[in-house]
Amino acid sequence: MSNNGGMNQVFALVDCNNFYASCEKLFRPDLRETPVVVLSNNDGCVVARSKEAKALGIKMGVPIHLIKTEIQRHRIKVFSSNYTLYGDMSRRVMTNLEALAPRVDVYSIDEAFLDLTGINQVMSFEAFGRQVKDAVYQNSHLSHFNFVTFGWVAA
Repeated sequence: MSNNGGMNQVFALVDCNNFYASCEKLFRPDLRETPVVVLSNNDGCVVARSKEAKALGIKMGVPIHLIKTEIQRHRIKVFSSNYTLYGDMSRRVMTNLEALAPRVDVYSIDEAFLDLTGINQVMSFEAFGRQVKDAVYQNSHLSHFNFVTFGWVAA
């Protein structure tokens, strides 16, 4: 039990999948099924991959010069990092989370922990998760993320 009126604390982890690549694809609908990689600051290494690029075996952190053949063979689209875009999209996602959850702790640009203690008194965690996904999609058009709930009992 916790200090929350006898309720166990319940948290959710929201993690946007392939965040940088998803942001790049968002403004390029023609790339919907196309493999995409995003490169590091100096365009030296892969720092993000779409699900299609992952399926082709493109590894995280691989130097770009080592995959030139794969890029041409599979017509992989390559983007330089655009941290302004990723920051803006992250703010959109986090603003939605903060509007829905009682408490949000942002962990990284694409991950946050939500304190859902007591939410299940109002609705099921599954329904809340659907509400979060719907709101994030409606306000950012990002649709690829995980919503995982787990409990935590304070010692």
